[in-house]
Amino acid sequence: MTNTWQHQLRHYATLVLGILIMAMSIALAKIATLGTSPISSVPNVLSIITPLTIGQNTMIFMTLVVVLEAIVLGRDFSWRNVLQLVPTIIFSALIDFFMTVFSFLTPQTYWAKAILTLISTVCLAWGVFFEVNSRAIVMAGEGIAAALAFRFHQPFAKMKVRTDITMVVMAIGLAFIFSHRLIGVREGTLVAAILTGRIIGWIEAHFSGLQNWLQH
Repeated sequence: MTNTWQHQLRHYATLVLGILIMAMSIALAKIATLGTSPISSVPNVLSIITPLTIGQNTMIFMTLVVVLEAIVLGRDFSWRNVLQLVPTIIFSALIDFFMTVFSFLTPQTYWAKAILTLISTVCLAWGVFFEVNSRAIVMAGEGIAAALAFRFHQPFAKMKVRTDITMVVMAIGLAFIFSHRLIGVREGTLVAAILTGRIIGWIEAHFSGLQNWLQH
């Protein structure tokens, strides 16, 4: 009983750590102004064209994603899917928190922005690594990919790529509709899309012991 309790505590602590690191990475990418990760591209664009913060827009967008999950899954939608809103609330609040914490960072040159973007991508990879290996509650971004993979009998990895691409396309569409130019989606978004998975693979290869410990 004690071991089970300890394992559960470790899983949820790992999830919180992952969420914290991911929120920090989104804030750094936002400050760098070269584009955020695909999953945050829509909230990032909305934070530019609306008075709401990126964290507030993340909360609204992820809630809509969970609603979409309900539509996709139908009768297979359960309370476990609704629970995705819990880490989403924490994630959204932490993004705005780190925006305040890192407000002293004001990169002026392109190279300073590029370095900050790379740092945010590395942080994102570590955050996703901890989130995925927590085996606790998945975030809505992964939840919708899992729901679509289940409904259309497709591999999760393939559907995750498709949902990420869809979110970027949505962000670009919103940018052009409301500002008539490309905003919020830049080379940093592409860098995050290309490098995050590769960095996670490197982490898994070099920290397999940590991964095994987190999963058990």
